[in-house]
Amino acid sequence: MARNTRLERIREIVAAAFGGDYSQRIPVDDGDGDGDGDGDDLIEIEVGINYLLDDLALREEQNVAQRESLREQAEALIAALSTPIIALWPGVLILPLIGDFDHERSVETMAVLLDRVAAERARYVILDLTGVTSISGDTAHSLLRIIRSAELLGVRSLVTGIHPQTAQQLADIGADTSGMRTFSRVCDALDVVLQDDRVRRR
Repeated sequence: MARNTRLERIREIVAAAFGGDYSQRIPVDDGDGDGDGDGDDLIEIEVGINYLLDDLALREEQNVAQRESLREQAEALIAALSTPIIALWPGVLILPLIGDFDHERSVETMAVLLDRVAAERARYVILDLTGVTSISGDTAHSLLRIIRSAELLGVRSLVTGIHPQTAQQLADIGADTSGMRTFSRVCDALDVVLQDDRVRRR
C-alpha cells in the first residue's frame, strides 16, 4: 500500500480516537507492497497506535462500569435518604415522608419500614406527613397499606402533620381512615407514646 495512503489512514483513525471512537484499528502488513522499501518504518507506528487504541478501549470500558457502579450507589443513597427512618426512643420509630409518594416509593418504604420494625422490635411508628402537601388516591391507599402492614407486626401507627389540603383530599377520595390515629404535631404523638409503660421501661 502506498505510503501516502497509509499516512492518511493513520490520520483518520487517530482523528476518530480523538472523537472518542476507539473501535477502529489499522491493518498492519509486513511491508508496504509497493516495492520501494520506504513504508516499513510506518509499521512500528501502526502497531503502536493499535496498542494505544486497545488500551483506550479497555479504559473506556472500565470507566463505563465504574460510572454504572457509582450511579447504582447514588440511587441507593437517594432511596435511603428518601426513607429516613429515625429511632426516637427504644421501640419508637419515626418516618418523615417528604415530596412525592407514588406507588413505587410506597412499596420501597413499606419494605424498609417493616424490616426496621422487626429488627428493633418497635411498638410505635410515627408517620409524619408534614412534608407532603398533596396526596392522590393511590398515595392514600399506599399509606393505609403501610399502616395495616405495620399493625400486623404488632405496631401502633400514629400519623402527624396532615395539611388541611391533604385532609380534604383524603375525604374527597373516600379513603378509609378509620384505623388512622392522627395528631397535628409529632410532639403530640410522642405524648401518647410515652404514656405507654412498655415503652418507658425499655
